[in-house]
Amino acid sequence: MLLVRALLLAGTEGLGAPQVAAFVSGWTAALDLVERTDLTAMDGDPDLRSAVAGLVRRIRDAQRSALSDDDDDDRDASP
Repeated sequence: MLLVRALLLAGTEGLGAPQVAAFVSGWTAALDLVERTDLTAMDGDPDLRSAVAGLVRRIRDAQRSALSDDDDDDRDASP
């Protein structure tokens, strides 16, 4: 999860809002492609295809966590 957060933050550093949106969109499109083992690895081992699907799920979960507004929620909480 830390690697995903680091890659997302490094890839968006210094970018404006439109560029960040484009970066995240490209990142998501790449994950969509990797996830489509039914097309990219049709003859692949079912266990490998399942492992790739699980990895993509974990990356998407980490992405959601990295892009969430949890930090904003902490600042808004009353002491």
